[in-house]
Amino acid sequence: MGISVGDLLSMDFFKDFHVIAGHKGLNREIQGVSFLEVPEGHRWSIGKELIFTSGYIFAEFEGYLDKFCENFIPSHAALVIKRGSYLDKIPEKLIEIYDRNSIPLITMPYSPSWMTVVNQVNVGVLNHAIQSLRIDISQGPGCYNQNYKEQAIQKILKTLETEMEFPAFLYDVTMDKRYYSSDNFKKASEKYGIRESDYWSPQLPHTSHALCDCIHMKRYRLLKGEAANEPRISWVTIPIESAGVVQAYFCVMESRKFLDFYDEYSMRIAYLMLQGIFDQQVVARDASNIGFENLIHLAMESTPADARQLIYQADQLGLSVEQPYLCILFRHDQDELDIRSHRTSMLEAFKRCRMNRIGRVAFLSSTEGVILLNAVRLSPINKEEIRGLILEFQKLLRGTFPDVSWFFSFTGDSGDLHDLRPHIEKCRKVLNIGRLTDSRKTLFDYDALGILTWINIPEDELGPLLKKLQKLIDSEKNQELLYTLKTYLENNLNYSLTAEKLFVNVNTVRRRIEKVNELIPVHWDDYVERTKLGLLLQYLQPGPDSIIHLKERRNGS
Repeated sequence: MGISVGDLLSMDFFKDFHVIAGHKGLNREIQGVSFLEVPEGHRWSIGKELIFTSGYIFAEFEGYLDKFCENFIPSHAALVIKRGSYLDKIPEKLIEIYDRNSIPLITMPYSPSWMTVVNQVNVGVLNHAIQSLRIDISQGPGCYNQNYKEQAIQKILKTLETEMEFPAFLYDVTMDKRYYSSDNFKKASEKYGIRESDYWSPQLPHTSHALCDCIHMKRYRLLKGEAANEPRISWVTIPIESAGVVQAYFCVMESRKFLDFYDEYSMRIAYLMLQGIFDQQVVARDASNIGFENLIHLAMESTPADARQLIYQADQLGLSVEQPYLCILFRHDQDELDIRSHRTSMLEAFKRCRMNRIGRVAFLSSTEGVILLNAVRLSPINKEEIRGLILEFQKLLRGTFPDVSWFFSFTGDSGDLHDLRPHIEKCRKVLNIGRLTDSRKTLFDYDALGILTWINIPEDELGPLLKKLQKLIDSEKNQELLYTLKTYLENNLNYSLTAEKLFVNVNTVRRRIEKVNELIPVHWDDYVERTKLGLLLQYLQPGPDSIIHLKERRNGS
């Protein structure tokens, strides 16, 4: 993306630059600056340059004018000659050939230095690029919206391709969304077999080199290998980061040629504008997180009388109280760590995981928080997918807080903000029971806990029940006794039925139950105790084909 000769000359600095030939070519594009002061200079033109000369080459080298006209290169943008330097009069032959080719021939004042002139050309190009790409990104965090962001990105990409003639692409990591300046980018990708991730982490044979280290602007060039006669495709990629987290990847395809000097200028300007959009998005999210957290606390404590306030507060955040959410509870086990005091670190970890695209996080206390996932975007709800999302966030938290254990629970049910309190209480119950029954696990699912979640066994009773089974749990050789006890309780203390189920002699069952009586005290006449014990064994699931290593699970080894 350069600037036309006419637009450049319209700048105040160039008011004393006079076009003496080639007026029809004022729309020619300038894509660089070069100088003609030696006889070989015209050979080094690559096209679209604004060529400057003092006229020395024409005045002092006999016959050069004829040679220049014979080997005239019509691809440059214009020729600018200093007045009053070496040429008292511009040769008619030079005027004639520039008029014939509709290429501007311009004279300039004697006084400006080359550096001053070149700087002004660069200023003109930059101003033109900024004006073309200009997007108002001055909205405050409170009025930021996704539609504005998408429209701004699309406009920048389309303008960039129109001006540069190179297709552009942006991948929004935070929303897993793709933007294209046109279908040309997709077509080139398909033609050369380039996957999306190759644009920032290429797996195909390639070369690469940095164009700008400070913004990690890099050119990748694909090696064609067998198709040696075809041009090697290349692209330029810049990651867009906020607070050290990659928000997006911005790419420009070089399917026919490399970006030139001014194209790189334009890409940098587009990058800065895109960076501003994503920075604004991050600021808006951080600012709205406090508001979202207040909304969650209001929903947790609200009564029917607070319904209007709940609707109003949700509306201020652009949310609906009727929006269905899936609730995930998380908690850590260190009293000295207050997650609210580490809000920034917690939010950065959340931003780096996929849940950030479909959910929001709030802190309920110093040790506990909740994640609400958009149930509509999860539809249909896939529990394995949810587990994968949780494990990803859990891993990021361990990386941020390496000495802290994090525990998660979810139910798989969805509900709106009116149902939030019972959903969180249900998750708490799952987490509490899960940690009591299996201290090695860190992720608990309501359905996986089975019947234990259906009845209300107080935690102060569940602990002693587990402790009673400790002698059987601690010894792997006693797993057989544990399974026999489970089967015996399931068959109403009937030795014969138990033996039949276990495919053993009835006397074997008697000996095993006697051994159980020696190791743990069981009040066989207490129906309530037998029921609780049977329920607990249903969860522990000891069996002949998959005897679980309860000792390992209890000790965390």
